[in-house]
Amino acid sequence: MVMRLSKLYGKQIYNTKGYYVGYVDEVLIDIDRGYGKVLALGLPGEKVGIPYERVTAIGDIILVKAKEE
Repeated sequence: MVMRLSKLYGKQIYNTKGYYVGYVDEVLIDIDRGYGKVLALGLPGEKVGIPYERVTAIGDIILVKAKEE
């Protein structure tokens, strides 16, 4: 799938347990390998990185695999 990175900015991120995680503030890519590396999401007062491997779906929202508890 090909998508403009600019289309990801501001998208809401939810985990697979249905909880709101944050929104996409930045996307870091590995230039040498040519694929997404980390979604940096904005939270009040901080930025947190989510490894791109945890992304399970991208549509109206972004769905990421929930951490195991």
